Amino acid sequence: ELFNSFLRLQFWMDEALLSKYFGDTDESEEAKTYWKQHLKFETRQSGQKLLDKINENQDLSPDVPLRVLDVGCGDNNWKKHLGARVTGIDPFNGNADHKIGIQQFATERPNVDWDIMLVLGSINFGDQTTIESQLASAVSILKPGGKLYLRANPGITHINEHAQWIDFFPWTEEYVKEIAEKLKCTVEEIGLDHSEDDLDIPNGNRIYSEWTKNDSFLSV
Repeated sequence: ELFNSFLRLQFWMDEALLSKYFGDTDESEEAKTYWKQHLKFETRQSGQKLLDKINENQDLSPDVPLRVLDVGCGDNNWKKHLGARVTGIDPFNGNADHKIGIQQFATERPNVDWDIMLVLGSINFGDQTTIESQLASAVSILKPGGKLYLRANPGITHINEHAQWIDFFPWTEEYVKEIAEKLKCTVEEIGLDHSEDDLDIPNGNRIYSEWTKNDSFLSV
């Protein structure tokens, strides 16, 4: 019982740290001392190139808007590009359409009706059990044949004094492939989010991958 109490305390401390770092502040975007997005939207894989892929998919069924879920949407910037097609969820940021985490969202809205899942830097925190549970929740409400786009941090702590106590999960390409297979998804593409030639990347490069959900699904 004492050990379980310790685990609960650790969980709430981790949540408090994430909420403080990624949550709303009164600071301007320029003056922010906590987290702020470093987009480089035009050149990274999870920016304009991803938007082009989504629009190409939309062109295949122009009369039926794609349903896109942005998991851990932060400031909900994909709204600028996708409008009403995207729903942003985030447990910490009030700019989200729903201020909620993916596990609670999938539990409360279990319908399998999302065409595209954006998981761009949001499932990066905690231990392997936490990572797999959150990804399993995301995949569980993705349509068979649907796409999941993952941007994963290979364990790099942000260059920010407020981030030093945050537990960043050490993703690898091998683990991306392993968990995708476990969740009955096929990895269609994997590599670096930014070009290897780009040396000006705040907080380091990331692993980018594109998954397709198979017909069958295995929860973890």
